[in-house]
Amino acid sequence: MAWRVAKSVLTLHEQLQRGAPRAAPPATPGDSWGTIGDVLHDTTSDHVPHDFPGWGDNIVTAGDFPNRPDLGLDAHRVLDDIRQSRDARAKYGISNDQIYSNHATTQDGVLYPAWTWRPYLPHDAGRDRHFDHGHLSVVGDARADGTQPWPTIGAIRAPSDQEDDDLGASFGPIEIRQEGFTSLSLPPVEAGLADPRPAWFNATNDTNGSEYALRIWWGGGSAGDWKALGPGLFKLRSGERLSYGLPKGCVVLTISRQAIDATGEIVSPSPDKPAYAGHLTCCIERGAVIG
Repeated sequence: MAWRVAKSVLTLHEQLQRGAPRAAPPATPGDSWGTIGDVLHDTTSDHVPHDFPGWGDNIVTAGDFPNRPDLGLDAHRVLDDIRQSRDARAKYGISNDQIYSNHATTQDGVLYPAWTWRPYLPHDAGRDRHFDHGHLSVVGDARADGTQPWPTIGAIRAPSDQEDDDLGASFGPIEIRQEGFTSLSLPPVEAGLADPRPAWFNATNDTNGSEYALRIWWGGGSAGDWKALGPGLFKLRSGERLSYGLPKGCVVLTISRQAIDATGEIVSPSPDKPAYAGHLTCCIERGAVIG
């Protein structure tokens, strides 16, 4: 099967070349705008195609771009713009011997919060420290195919008189019931004639150290076409954020809480093992209308 690149990576390349045209090829070599890695890349690298259940197979989720401030393209500034925006598509960025991630990380005994620059370690022999280029990895799910502009140079700005509804937005919060099912009716995801936006399901809560699980189905509006969203079951730790891209054509979600036993396994709720009783909410994030 042929490999492909996550669409958001290609969007970033196109956007940067538009925002810094002097740095576009042939002024910079084509391989400095890399996606798929060469044989020197470790098989765990995001430059190597991987399979992502619930999204697709043989997908590259990383892109490089030159660091040429003299030509109008400052790779560190680009990555820092994305870092500050906390764009849901970004997984981590590397530049100038530094790295940040979309999640908290402990390194050399120091806890670095999510979206915080930290030293790029270890410095193995021959390790590229990313002074001459920037690297962005994107998440391994459908969000990475979002083609909305990245919040940095080259983004197409909406006209000042453009209606707010053309911009990315979200609706919620919506309470997820403790018992039974919570059903949500949505505008058709990426399929509505009047509103063809992508959308993501988001849920999070500080559960005071507890764990909880959600079972989620989606449907396209026809009887009998219910399918599991991604893996179907999502287990979350206290304070952990779930964000998952909704499939094209999704018009309804059904969500139920699941219980977790003393060993941390997901079980069906029962009187002695009830689902998490705290207040849980979700929201639906919607991308911008482009074009």
